[in-house]
Amino acid sequence: MRKILSFHRGLATALGLLVIVLTILIVVDVSGRFFFNKPLKGGVEISRAVLAWILFLSLAYGLIQRAHVRVTLITMRLKPRLHFMAEVFTALVSLLFFGFGFYSGWEQFKLSFVVGEEMAAPIWIPFWLPKLALPIGCFLIGAHLIIDLVSHFQNAGGEPKP
Repeated sequence: MRKILSFHRGLATALGLLVIVLTILIVVDVSGRFFFNKPLKGGVEISRAVLAWILFLSLAYGLIQRAHVRVTLITMRLKPRLHFMAEVFTALVSLLFFGFGFYSGWEQFKLSFVVGEEMAAPIWIPFWLPKLALPIGCFLIGAHLIIDLVSHFQNAGGEPKP
């Protein structure tokens, strides 16, 4: 479990650095557009692609940190057995949702890759690159949801340990 947590912390650090790079890219693009009437070629498209990776790869870390929206106002009032059932139900529904996201995202990525889809940008940017972020992100959060489910059952209904 420590290796998984270490992997996600490293990934979160890399994504944080990517946010800094994205911020610099946007500042350069806006500055070039405003001061020199010469925006960065493909700046908007690159930022969209990078943002897809930041968004989808951070989902699993959000789950590990318990940062996703939860309805604790209701669940904290439930008896332990009912709370356990609500947590398992939520994890199973989430797993189904992200499983569908993985499957459909992978199909979209595959099709985009096979046809060589490109973003409409002044520079060459393959459209399959940001599309790959969805299935990878859904896989990572789905894997952690499975770990959470196993942890719930091992702890006899307790909170999963990060």
